[in-house]
Amino acid sequence: MSDSSTGNAGSVPMPPAPAPAPADDAMGGASDLRSLVFVCYVLFLLAVVTGLTAIAGVTIAYVKRRDAAGTVWASHFNNLVLVFWVMLTGVILGMLTWPIALGAAWANWPYFWPSLTLPLVFGLIVFPVLAIWYFYRVIRGLIRAGEERPY
Repeated sequence: MSDSSTGNAGSVPMPPAPAPAPADDAMGGASDLRSLVFVCYVLFLLAVVTGLTAIAGVTIAYVKRRDAAGTVWASHFNNLVLVFWVMLTGVILGMLTWPIALGAAWANWPYFWPSLTLPLVFGLIVFPVLAIWYFYRVIRGLIRAGEERPY
């Protein structure tokens, strides 16, 4: 008797092809992205001490941002990129206030105190607010990553 579905007489049907592995288990899957998000947040926290580890963290975030598209981890990588650029801009602007203020103080020597208000306002008001914002974004992101929720 012949098998009409395969056309081969007396042959055993082939088993179905195995299903592809889920994306979470594949290399570069969600578990790998989750680990990289944690590494980036830790690098950002260490940047408070070393200053340079945030560059490594933002580099990882830029490289993996496209791989994370459509996952909860994409929002974390976007958050890290935003935090890096806002803090870098704030630090550079804060550092630029000193030469500007000292130049103005030198040009108006008898009346140099008003020219020092810009770096003092930045150092005593703007930078502490920016630092609080930095810690808030990084710690909140770390907590939400631990819960596997988007930023």
